[in-house]
Amino acid sequence: MLIRDLRPDDWPEVAAIYRDGMRGGMATFETEVPKWDAWHETHPVRVVAETDERVIGWAALAPVSSRWAYRGVAESSVYVARDAQGRGVGHALMDALIERSERAGFWTLQTAIFPENEASLTLHRSVGFRVVGIRKRIAKRDGLWRDTVLMERRSEVIE
Repeated sequence: MLIRDLRPDDWPEVAAIYRDGMRGGMATFETEVPKWDAWHETHPVRVVAETDERVIGWAALAPVSSRWAYRGVAESSVYVARDAQGRGVGHALMDALIERSERAGFWTLQTAIFPENEASLTLHRSVGFRVVGIRKRIAKRDGLWRDTVLMERRSEVIE
């Protein structure tokens, strides 16, 4: 498995993995994959996992705010193709994303995970995220109120 920076020509495979995650209803409140240009503008740090010249997962960061005080805080996302799950792909992606995030000056990564998504909660704990709290009925997905577990990871490199 190769972990590398995401390139524009990876977008069709990345979008397909994202779309599949959306369909499962366990990964995001989003219901449609954005166009490359819009997504690219909001995700300055991004990586893919590749095997046999096929993208099998991706991870990316989106700044949480344009305010100067929050310049080092980003929300992380990680998605792994269904047929590649359970093989350490997510962990490898998150390790690479964390390393790149610190090089880019991010001191805190945060994420919001549906409580039922135990695999993602376990992954994030394994790479140093901690639970900040539960956001009850924070937003609706498919007409139903959903909770999220808010997690964060503070860099040990950036002071």
